[in-house]
Amino acid sequence: MKNLRISLYCPDHHLAYDGRTPDKQGVGGGVAVRIRLAAALAKLGHDVAMICNCSRVETVDGVKYLPLAKAKSIDADVLILSSSGGDLDLRPALNLEIKASLRLIWVHGTPELKGLREIPYDYVCMPSNFIRQVAMDEWGVPREKLFVSHHGVSPAFLARPFLSRRQARNPYKLVYTSHPSKGIDSALGVLRVLRAREPRFELHFYGGNRLWGEAEQVPAREDGVIYHGLLGQQQLAHELQSSHIALNLQDRLEPFGLSLIEAMASGNVVFASAVGAYPEILRNGYDGFLVHGNHMAEETWQTVARQIQSLTDSPDFSRYIRNNAQAAVRDWETVAQTWLGHWEWAMGGSTRTTWTHPCPTCGGAFVPLADGYHCASCGLYSQDTPSPLGRGLG
Repeated sequence: MKNLRISLYCPDHHLAYDGRTPDKQGVGGGVAVRIRLAAALAKLGHDVAMICNCSRVETVDGVKYLPLAKAKSIDADVLILSSSGGDLDLRPALNLEIKASLRLIWVHGTPELKGLREIPYDYVCMPSNFIRQVAMDEWGVPREKLFVSHHGVSPAFLARPFLSRRQARNPYKLVYTSHPSKGIDSALGVLRVLRAREPRFELHFYGGNRLWGEAEQVPAREDGVIYHGLLGQQQLAHELQSSHIALNLQDRLEPFGLSLIEAMASGNVVFASAVGAYPEILRNGYDGFLVHGNHMAEETWQTVARQIQSLTDSPDFSRYIRNNAQAAVRDWETVAQTWLGHWEWAMGGSTRTTWTHPCPTCGGAFVPLADGYHCASCGLYSQDTPSPLGRGLG
């Protein structure tokens, strides 16, 4: 594919960031994925600009960062409009003079973005089939304008062999890596059950309120709980590579789960509630465990605690789950190749090849891209060969 001029525009003001922010101090998932995709596209040789709430004009990892106040117009081959926090409002883009061959709106959650019904677009891009369904049912996005692509992980989270016994994985180390509102209370409930039987279990809490641009709130002290706060991703990856179990128990309908795949890539066995996009990412009993039932119920905590204890007592089975989890995630270069393949297909390029088996949802044709199969008619994504040859969708 020819080199493209790609612009990412995000009008959010609730956080200030640039391309160094994820590794320097850590940041929420919406910002992190914009930065990672932009860098991956630049690494593949494209001319990439990020217009966002940054402090100055500079180039980081091949991406030119431009402060919002300096953007009066955008001239690009591909324009990606995105908002993931604050007012979730894309309407400032209406004040810009825009020239673009392909216009995309990238959504990151279930709330409808302000401006979605006013700003012209070619495709609405989302990280899961779960959000795809929301876009059709609640936002009225035509199905032929939907595109699903799962997020990737940065190389830091790809587990590597430990160099010494001091760095060995701790079978009693549990991790919670998110905003506390999602499920810290559930993680604490599981920990308390485990520590009543085995006091060596610990819960390491990473992230916190600053993930979403809020003021720091240090949790109350409790035996077995270690609060680390917001860390740069390099440091967080190192921490996760020494842990055993990641807890993602919640009732929030997660649009994807970046912290989940980062834990998987780092070699953790993940326990996640069967809500939102989690069932789309995890294969229960193969590369993690899906948890049904009320995440705040004592019965649920007891069930998860028993399973964790069983894994601790069965290191070979833990290794089986860990290996499958690490094989299931993808890096950001694969994600970038997927987006590029879709753009070329959408613009009538050489990749207008389709898979022979029809989409089970709409009967349309699948487009084979770097990460799997994408229905050209309804946007449905299948990681494996669409039926009847593969195991199905997900």
